[in-house]
Amino acid sequence: MSRYPEAYINYLIEFHGTRDYFECHEMMEEYWKKYKEKHWHTLIQLAVAVYHERQQNFDGSLRLYRKVLASLRTNHEELQRISIDVERLESIVKNQILNILNEGPYTPFNIPITDHDLVSNCVEICQRKNLIWCNIEDLSNMDLIHRHKRRDRTDVIQERLESKKHKQRKRKG
Repeated sequence: MSRYPEAYINYLIEFHGTRDYFECHEMMEEYWKKYKEKHWHTLIQLAVAVYHERQQNFDGSLRLYRKVLASLRTNHEELQRISIDVERLESIVKNQILNILNEGPYTPFNIPITDHDLVSNCVEICQRKNLIWCNIEDLSNMDLIHRHKRRDRTDVIQERLESKKHKQRKRKG
């Protein structure tokens, strides 16, 4: 599967196998920071929108879903190249927005993938990891649902401190 970056395949495994949307965000953000291609940022926003929706942070979720919609339109070709059915995903995102606005229950979804070989590869990886592709979510798993609050943030805090120190040194000149 050299056609697709490993980070993307891992993102799909997390999105459809573990439903760990926070982890989707983390792994894709690292890749996006390196390559700065906007379609990867779309996937980050999508995972975070779902993550917020599942936590019932509807304002955050709506804001991100709307950004995803705009990004689906502006990055259509790039997303198609990584085998995402952009029209179907756009329809799904619109339905998620309507569901939130109508105060409906959280409903998970799958990213529509057009490359059957990619899906087969992801299914195989999931099986090796004892995961089920397109699995339903365990909404009682609070560690999964509140991942950002329950993880060790030492590295994030350290990175922010280093960045702040770097900016201060640059200003001093």
